[in-house]
Amino acid sequence: MAFSSLSLAGVLRILAPDLPGTSEPGGNGRDAETVKRVLQRCGYEVKFLVQPFGRHIFTYRDSNKADAVMTVPLGTELSGHSTAAYIWYQNGAVYDANRIPPINSVADLKGLDVVTFKNGIELLELEDVEASFGSVRELANQRIHSHLLLLGRVDAILADGLIVAEINRRILTSATAMLDLDKLPDLKFAPIFTPTPYKLVFRELALAKAFDRCFDRAYAEGVVTRIDEKYIGRLQRSLGFRYLGF
Repeated sequence: MAFSSLSLAGVLRILAPDLPGTSEPGGNGRDAETVKRVLQRCGYEVKFLVQPFGRHIFTYRDSNKADAVMTVPLGTELSGHSTAAYIWYQNGAVYDANRIPPINSVADLKGLDVVTFKNGIELLELEDVEASFGSVRELANQRIHSHLLLLGRVDAILADGLIVAEINRRILTSATAMLDLDKLPDLKFAPIFTPTPYKLVFRELALAKAFDRCFDRAYAEGVVTRIDEKYIGRLQRSLGFRYLGF
């Protein structure tokens, strides 16, 4: 297999998003570990260049800093060569059951104050029901989402359940969180949106094809499932066994 002209001695530079619990500096998280372990099976090591979600895609498009970009929505067109979908994210509603009734569908968001990620209204296809919400805010910093929910400033977060659960865990277990809570919340996750697939885009066709082959091999050997269980399983209390069927 030919090495990428951008890589150094078999080390591939991969642009990655900063998403707690899934893709973080050092190759930590469900998404990052999946990419790292698959490429190791292809004979490559990985250096992750972590940036805010969205910016990592623009950096790949507008510069020559990396051999590939990960966590790209399946329909996004970029120069280079796409892999098949290698990971799915499960967007849903995270809410405090001590404060509001159960959420089981998008219709249950009527009248609620919600917060979502940048371009979340479009990506979650909420344009037709947005007017029925009490209010809706789009904020890129998902850590702010959790603070708003825990302080009762919004009723629900509309985002990936695993990411929100990990952020909430860190806030609630941090001695420096400085949240003045009357009582601990009863956080629930409702997977009210269809899971979203993501791909990698490599600059070289041979690398994209190699990734797909190595992913299929890693999946057949149970590697991918074990990574999913590792990161999703430790948050089952918050996710309620409702994240991607785990």
